[in-house]
Amino acid sequence: MHGRIFREKKSSGAVKAVAFVAAVIVLLILIYWSLGSLSNTQEEKQIEIAQDAIVKAAVQCYALESRYPTGLKYLEDNYGLTLDTDKYIYHYRTIGSNMVPEIRVYPKSGSTGTGG
Repeated sequence: MHGRIFREKKSSGAVKAVAFVAAVIVLLILIYWSLGSLSNTQEEKQIEIAQDAIVKAAVQCYALESRYPTGLKYLEDNYGLTLDTDKYIYHYRTIGSNMVPEIRVYPKSGSTGTGG
């Protein structure tokens, strides 16, 4: 009987070890996924900040000049807007001088995040 009880305890220890290793692997996968999500969230936040800066500059231009600018270059030259063209693609389309322009910011290829 002693041999049988000993084998059951040994088998139980092996199951615990496999369960522990599986739990560690799952934990590592969750940490990796969380870090990836955090990185994407930061990139999305940076895109949102860049887009908000363009909107604010365009609205300031409208408030001072009674018209929206026809392009981003005008905002860079006259309203202190700085664009990171190495990292982002900027979409700015005017609809009319008195209508809010269509403004979008997208990460360039190779960057993380989404392009809305």
